[in-house]
Parts: sequence; C-alpha cells; structure tokens
Amino acid sequence: MNRRTPLLLAVIIALPLLLLAWFGVRLQLDQQQVVAHQLSNLATGRLQSIDAQFQEHFFRLQQLFIRQTAVLQQQTAGQYRVEEVRRFIAQSAAVKQVFVLSPTGERLFPPSDQPLNHQEQEFVALTRNLLRQPERFTMPTVDPVGGPDGINQGYSGGSNDTLKSARLSSPVAQKNRYSGDAAVQGVSESAGLSAPEPPHGWIAWYAEVGLQQIFWLQDSDGNTVGFALNSARLLSDLIDLLPSSSVAGVATQVSIEPEMDSEIRLVNDRGEIAYSWGGVRVTEKGQKPLQTMPLSHPLASWHLAYYTSELPMALSGWLGLVVLLVLLAAGLSTLAYLLYREHNRELRLAEQRVNFVNQVSHELKTPLTNVRLYTEMLEHELSDDEPVAQRYLGVISSEAGRLSRLIENVLSFSRSKREGVSVRYQPGVIDNCIDQVVELFTPVLSARTLSIRFTGEAKQLCHFDGEALEQILNNLLSNCEKYAADGRFVDISSWQQERSGRLYSYIRVRDFGPGIPADEADKVFEPFYRGSEKLTEGVSGTGIGLGLARDLARAHQGELMVEPGYSTKAPSDLQSSSPTETSGASFLLTLVTPVALSTEQQDRKPDY
Repeated sequence: MNRRTPLLLAVIIALPLLLLAWFGVRLQLDQQQVVAHQLSNLATGRLQSIDAQFQEHFFRLQQLFIRQTAVLQQQTAGQYRVEEVRRFIAQSAAVKQVFVLSPTGERLFPPSDQPLNHQEQEFVALTRNLLRQPERFTMPTVDPVGGPDGINQGYSGGSNDTLKSARLSSPVAQKNRYSGDAAVQGVSESAGLSAPEPPHGWIAWYAEVGLQQIFWLQDSDGNTVGFALNSARLLSDLIDLLPSSSVAGVATQVSIEPEMDSEIRLVNDRGEIAYSWGGVRVTEKGQKPLQTMPLSHPLASWHLAYYTSELPMALSGWLGLVVLLVLLAAGLSTLAYLLYREHNRELRLAEQRVNFVNQVSHELKTPLTNVRLYTEMLEHELSDDEPVAQRYLGVISSEAGRLSRLIENVLSFSRSKREGVSVRYQPGVIDNCIDQVVELFTPVLSARTLSIRFTGEAKQLCHFDGEALEQILNNLLSNCEKYAADGRFVDISSWQQERSGRLYSYIRVRDFGPGIPADEADKVFEPFYRGSEKLTEGVSGTGIGLGLARDLARAHQGELMVEPGYSTKAPSDLQSSSPTETSGASFLLTLVTPVALSTEQQDRKPDY
C-alpha cells in the first residue's frame, strides 16, 4: 500500500489537470475558430462594401450617360452629327469612344461614309464583331448581383462570341433610385427624364488592350448609343474610392491581440494587382488569401483579395489557461504532499502499534506457559477429594489456554501480513492431531454444556503441518464455544480421498447454533469482521480467527469454506429434534496431504 500511495496521488493530480487542459484547449480552439469566422465575415463585409461602392460609381456614370444622351439627342435633333459627337468625346474624360447604331443596325457613328481619325479607326477595328451584331444591345432579362452568388449572370466569359449585356446590381440601382440622393435626382430632373428608364445595359468587352466596359442605351428614336469607358480613368476613379495604401481597410470588431496586419488587393482580369492597400505587404510565395470575392458586373472578371500575415491568436486566453493549470497543479501538489505526509505518519503510528502488540504478545507467552505448566503440576498434586480446588484449577487452565490461542492468533496474523503465511510439512496422522485438539477443548466446551462428537476416518500416514492444523481447529472450536453454546453438540468428522494421484484430507466441524446468514458466509473470513449484531451481542473476539484459518488452509493448498446447506436454516427445537437433524454452522476444511511412507515401508524401499 505504501508503494502504491505516491502513484495514486500522482493519478489524482494528473487526471483533473489533463481533463482541465483538454477542455481548455478545446475551448481555446473553438474560440480561435469563432474569431476566424468573425474575421472572415468582417473581411467579406468589407469587400462587399467596396464592391457596392464600385456599383454606385457605375450607376452614377450610367445616370450621367443617360442625361448626356438626352442632351446630345436634343442638340443634334436625333441626327448625332459627327462634329457634335467628337466634341462630346473630347470634353468627356470618362469616355474613350462613342458609337451610335440606327434601329436597323446601321452604324451612324463612327461614320461609315466619312474619314475616321486614328482613335476611331482603332475602335472600329476592335469592335467590328460587336457592332455587327446589334441584337446584343437588347433589354437584359436578368440583373447580375455582385459577389459570389451572381457575378457572371450577365457576363459568361472573355470570348466575344458569348458576350451578353446586363444591368447593374439590382440592390445598388434600387438604393440609388429611391434613396432620395439629391445629386441623382438633380441629374434626372435636369435631363427631363421620367420613369420608366430607357432600355440600357453594360457590356464587359474583351479587346486586345484588355477588358473594356461599354454602357449602351436606346434613345427615344430607337437608336442605340454606346459609351466605351476610358480604362485608365476608370481605374483612377475606382482607386479614388478606396482607402490610402497605408490604411488597413478592415475595421476589426473582435478582440484580437496583437492587432492583425492585413492587405487588400484589387486584381484585374489578367491577374495583375491593380491596387493594394493595408498595413503589411504579403510577400510569402504561394500564400492564399483569407477571403476572395469577385466583383459585380461589369467588373465580373476582377476580384478583391484579402490577405493577412497570420491568423490572430487570443494570447490572453492561452495565457490564462496556462496560469490556471499551473496554479491548480501547485494546489493539488501541495494537497497531495500534505496527504502523503499524513498518510505516512498514520502508517508509522499503525506500525508502532502493531510492533507494540507483537512485543507484548511475545512477552505474554512466557508467563502464560509457566502458568499452564504449574497449573498442570498442581492438578497432579491435588487429590480427588478436593473438587473445589480442582474446579478452580480447571478454570485457570482453560482461561490460560484461551489467552494462549488469542496471542498465537495475533502473532500469526501479524506475521502473515508482514511475511505471508507458510507451512512446514511433516509426516503424521490427521486423526491423531484432531484427537489432541478435542482432548484440549473437551473441558472448555463441557463448561458450556457442549459435547464433542468425533468420527475419524483419516488414519492414513501423510504429510501436513500439524501446528497449522491445530490452529485452524482451535479457531473453529473457539467459535463454537462462543456462538453455539445452546446447540449441545459439536460434530467433527474427517475422511480422506485420493484423486488424480494426490491425497486429500477433509475435516468438517459442525455446530447446532444459530448458524451464519447466507449473505455473510464469505464476509466472516474478512479480517476484523464480526458478523451481525444479533450473533455477536455479548460475545468478545478479535475477528481475525477465521480469516487466519482460511489463510493457513490455502497455504496448505486447500480451502476453508462455510457449507451453504447449513448456513441458511434456523435451528429447530433441540428438545424435540435430534441434534443431527438441527441446522447450524458447518465448516469444511480441505487439505492436500501427500502420502508418507511408514517406517516399515521405508525399510523395505530398495536402495539405489
């Protein structure tokens, strides 16, 4: 037990620490996931807000082009004269080129019957396929929504063969149309526009120089007017909407320590960084962005990418967990040390008590031996005509024997716990050993009106430990003396059987007392167990006799057990029933007793 105590205390300390550490790590990891999810949502919200700003910019351009188309149509009486259109292009920084198609698809501008300038020639060459198919400029049936869910509804690729027209994101258009924006309303009122708006749309068109954005609309005469945006001016205007390059651009609303470094990139259709801003430049090769979001039409092939140098860690949470574990480990270790020291102190005290009892028991053996010796000598000196003195000497001898057995049990029990139980085999006859014990206990049991009836059939010479057998029988008969005084008889029977080449000796000790309850049949062999109060009331004892007897039997390769047929029945009326028919407690002792050769057999044994 003393060796297992440190291990047990270590388990008591380690188990709660491990459980708490496991729960703490799980909690911190879950918190990290929550922080990462919140950060991802914040980044997504920021990117969506940037996309919405771009959509608002396109919407304002759209409203401007609608107004300018109405003015241009009014100034040219619907003829879109070449000089007027060229003057408009020269005065508009946002427009690179303009085209006008008649209701029948004929190109009115750039003119097909007049010489073209260099810029117009390049534009016609680049838009040849586009202008040959006027059906592209039709009322779009869907409005692409910015973000991952609808970025390509109006634009399905970079090929001119699959090019389609689409309007701006519906939420942005509705917001600007009905938000009461004074600037937008002023544009509409100054142009004399009224709902519904003319058919219009945006085309993301791939040319040799890259992605081009074209806004088209149909005027009141059915002409299609298109505005090709100046890519450089468009990029400049979009960058003006973004924060400066030194601003992180993501307002972190979650508690993150330390504050995270981040970068947002605007990437064009060729995968080039058009613009970036933030507190750090991510230069690690192959690093993936935390969040990526394609822009809405007509920038559907562009996207925004949010980068972070590292995922922020809640250091305070981990530090608190470590401090808590350290404090808990220190507290549990201190408590375990105090318990271990107290336990050792109790063990030392218990060991001292045991040693004291052993020493006292050893010291008592010598005077008790002298008492018994002189009692026997005095019994021989007294004559039979002194019955009173003989009775007194019998009591002295009986009590001295009882005390000797008690001391022997205490010493044997202490020795068994310290060194274990061992036996010494010697040749002898089982019945002869039983006769000696019966002779010793006859006067003791007679004083309690108990008679011993012994039937011996174990007369074969064999090897066994006579002292161990005597101590077993002493403990069994002592219990009969204490608990079965009303039974009148104690039956002892012995027999021997040979099985598998081994000789077994059996001894049954049966009384006719109250018996042992079935649920206590195994408990009576436990050290210091005294049984139910009904049986032990008024009876003194140490509670170690039966346990010691079973240990001696098992050391003898045998067993001592309560026979169940006798322990579950209450005793019947002794006056009206034979004792042999009355139930009580019955103990069956089994011993392995190897056969011993007699002196004559040893003399006849050949000498090899």
